[in-house]
Amino acid sequence: MTQSSPFTISARPRSGEPSHPLASETPPDLPGCEPFPMTEDEAATYEGRIETWDARTRTAWRVREPTTIYHEQPSGRLGRLAERVASVRGSAVECFGSADLVRRGPAGRPRWLLQADEIVYLHPRRARPWGPAVNVDEDPLPDVVLEVDHTTDVRRWKLGMYMEWCFPEIWVLVPWQESVRTPGLTIHVRDGAGYRVSRESLAFPGWRSEEIHRALTEEPISGAAWRALERVGRTMGALEGTRPEDDPLTRSLNAKARAEGSEEGRLAERAEAVLAALRARGIRDFAADPELFAGLGLETLMAAALACADEADFRQRISEARA
Repeated sequence: MTQSSPFTISARPRSGEPSHPLASETPPDLPGCEPFPMTEDEAATYEGRIETWDARTRTAWRVREPTTIYHEQPSGRLGRLAERVASVRGSAVECFGSADLVRRGPAGRPRWLLQADEIVYLHPRRARPWGPAVNVDEDPLPDVVLEVDHTTDVRRWKLGMYMEWCFPEIWVLVPWQESVRTPGLTIHVRDGAGYRVSRESLAFPGWRSEEIHRALTEEPISGAAWRALERVGRTMGALEGTRPEDDPLTRSLNAKARAEGSEEGRLAERAEAVLAALRARGIRDFAADPELFAGLGLETLMAAALACADEADFRQRISEARA
């Protein structure tokens, strides 16, 4: 299988059962999780978080420990950071949180269900799921899946499911010193029929694993992490022919900043000209904020500066001109 460019999204045929035993044909091995019974109807309406559900055994698995910020903060932060990257790249990125990833059987009924901690689509205008879940046999797959292993270990089984379902890039994050393993982020990228560990993301080119881990976990986010985000966003923009000005909010903010900067510059120039006229007439040590001259033309200001007797008289003339 030839690995496609991370910047080219296409729907690939993924239907049918695998020709050799893989994760879906082995009992789930989910450390840190506990099984509980769940029917198909219950799976369709269940509002809690689960790791996976198997229709054959009517069994779901959920994380044994209650949900805490140790698990939730990194996945939530990825969505916010992806938006920052998108603003620098100049085109949208969409994150869907713990969306259902569903594989259906021949009759179209749910066969397997997985939930990731965060899924990311880099080109949502061109490719994204439109139903309530990602149908892994028909929908475009997310460019990145994040799994947070605070008390779990997705390598033991869940990563094999992602491999079987042809997901292109999986990030496995062990966030904190309090986690079950040594903190760090491992990037698994698809290579042929399996995964290889990569130091850098292919979806976010040049974003290194240690930089991603730092950005998702440190508090507050450091300048180095923000600079890495900008570098990655600009790299993605250069590859796709987009720039920050293509992002509507960035374009609006930049236009506003330019307008404000231009007005401030005009006020400063006007103030300096008037103060020079006052100094030439012996009215020195005049401390005036440029805002004093706002709303009045240079001709009016100069007339007051040339006619006034002192600073108080000048301020009075300015006040009368503004009234």
